[in-house]
Amino acid sequence: MMEFNSNHNSLDAARVFDKEDALAKFRNEFHFPHAPEGEDSLYFCGHSLGLMPKRTEEYLQAELEDWKYHGVEGHFRAKHPWLPYHENITSSFAKLVGAKESEVVAMNTLTVNLHLMMVSFYRPTKTRFKILIENNTFP
Repeated sequence: MMEFNSNHNSLDAARVFDKEDALAKFRNEFHFPHAPEGEDSLYFCGHSLGLMPKRTEEYLQAELEDWKYHGVEGHFRAKHPWLPYHENITSSFAKLVGAKESEVVAMNTLTVNLHLMMVSFYRPTKTRFKILIENNTFP
């Protein structure tokens, strides 16, 4: 990577970083929503609802077909059985975050995970019964 002796926030630096971005090749694999007037938009909401991969509909349709033909047995007999899903993606998640496989697990949505965390320790009392949270945390 090119080093800058001056401002990393410059337009020149941004162009170099864009040119050297190893992930740039994945940009074309996602749908980008349009701004209100129909123009292209920048999308910075990856923490809540990221961009939709272009392959999503294909993958969802395959799961729907398994559900249609197998019903509850899809947990065990689907093309990609549902019950062990977390085991199938643990290795990828570990590599993604630089952790050991024993240190990661695929779980639910953020809201469900927060609930599971809270029920494990939150014990309200008469004087301590509120949870402080920043405004507009969830859409």
